[in-house]
Amino acid sequence: MLAIILTILLSFMSSYTVLSRCIDSTGTFPILSWFIIIPFLSSLLVLVFEEKFSKWITLIFASIELSVAIVIFQAYDRLKGGFQFVQDIPWLKNFGIHYLLGVDGISVMMVILTSCVYFSGALVSWSIQNRIKEYFVLFSLLVAGVAGAYVSLDLFFFFLFYEFAVLPMYLLVGIWGSGKKEYAAMKLTLLLLFGSAFMLVGFLAMYFGSHVHSFDIRVLSQISQTAFSPKFQNIWFPILFLGFGVISAIFPFHTWSPDGYGSAPTAASMLHAGVLKTLGGYSILRVAVACMPEGAKHWLPWLAILTVINMIYASLAAMKQTDLKYVAAYSSVAHCGYVLFGICTLQIYGLDGAVIQMFSHGIVAALTFASIGVIYGRAHTRELNKLGGLAAVLPIIGGIFLAGSMANLGLPGLSGFVGEFLIFLGAFKSGFHGGFSIFEILAPLGLLAIILTAIYVLRIVQIVLFGPVKDDHFHEIKDGSFVEILPLMFLLIVSLIIGVYPKPFIDLVNGPVSTLISHVGGIN
Repeated sequence: MLAIILTILLSFMSSYTVLSRCIDSTGTFPILSWFIIIPFLSSLLVLVFEEKFSKWITLIFASIELSVAIVIFQAYDRLKGGFQFVQDIPWLKNFGIHYLLGVDGISVMMVILTSCVYFSGALVSWSIQNRIKEYFVLFSLLVAGVAGAYVSLDLFFFFLFYEFAVLPMYLLVGIWGSGKKEYAAMKLTLLLLFGSAFMLVGFLAMYFGSHVHSFDIRVLSQISQTAFSPKFQNIWFPILFLGFGVISAIFPFHTWSPDGYGSAPTAASMLHAGVLKTLGGYSILRVAVACMPEGAKHWLPWLAILTVINMIYASLAAMKQTDLKYVAAYSSVAHCGYVLFGICTLQIYGLDGAVIQMFSHGIVAALTFASIGVIYGRAHTRELNKLGGLAAVLPIIGGIFLAGSMANLGLPGLSGFVGEFLIFLGAFKSGFHGGFSIFEILAPLGLLAIILTAIYVLRIVQIVLFGPVKDDHFHEIKDGSFVEILPLMFLLIVSLIIGVYPKPFIDLVNGPVSTLISHVGGIN
């Protein structure tokens, strides 16, 4: 226990001290490159050193990654706004491809999310016993791919990093998963590659459809109103939305998610639900809406129908599950529907809420899957009819699972409430802004999903934690160890910070969201 604490503190504090002295928003210090390089270095060192050091190396670099994210959050100039810490290195200049990195307020939130889940996932993976070296190599490579996608401003490198993240996920599920792991891994990978094919076609359409032949997201956004005709945007926007929507498990392309999460090892579920899945909503904002504003205005109100189906259908499906992890998986699908619904409002509150919900969903989903992993490790079952009374034998883990469940249903004081409140505030404002709007129907209908969420979450809490202890051997199990409780408490504290004092985070995303709304012509 003491060794773990000292490792985390020394790694975090030493790197934070060095970075805070080097950083400035002009981008002279390549901090975003280091955000990508750090998990790559972790993988490389795990390969080089003996297997017994794999966990410690990953924990050290995950702590350093967390310090990088916090330094970026603190150093980002909110008054200046726009993309900061920009690095632009020509790679294939003749093709308009640059190694181009940068973050705005929305990206900074995703940087923090990635580092938080990486850090907590490194601790959750402490119990891995099978092929330890290979596991931690793939674990960090997955983080590196997602980190690169979140900070890339060049569509070529964005696509490259995204594809780089899919392969480690396939292997993590296929090798270290449970149940029908080979089937789940293949299904997950094929559907994600199906979505990425639409992404690639959309990127190429924008590249060849403009006179500048650039993959620079900033340039494509600036010229979108003149370079891309309304007809062009109306054709290609839904294709991009579909490509990104598959990542966010949009209905009816959501089926990879429950099977993938149900079979994945705990930390892989945390990363995929908490970080990779959130990339879908982020990409719709960053690429589809920004680069095709006319297409967004034309299609998003109607695509909102799919997002409401997502919310309601996935919530109903969660109520019917008998496996605890499948309940969490369908809950994740439903909450990604909230994110996409907020984006579809094209209203400042809705978009603010969508970004906050992306972050909240990432933290809460990671917390939920981590808690379920500990419960499964003790009870050796995830079947609801075999669980019961665990609060009496696992008071700490049970209490954290309860708190995470309350964040999931949107209890005030936790992060889930902030995002959902803003999303529906935006939906109602969009619906009653003047003239008929589809949101007059969808906003009240979407509230049904909140009611359904409360029903299945409270049902699961009642079944798993309370009532009589179902199995005699449950009386013999011990509560969570320090290394199991630490990542859960960390994620819960992050959720509490957002829930109790969301202002710094809303202020962070409000600037780029306002700019995007003005660009598209949405409702301020």
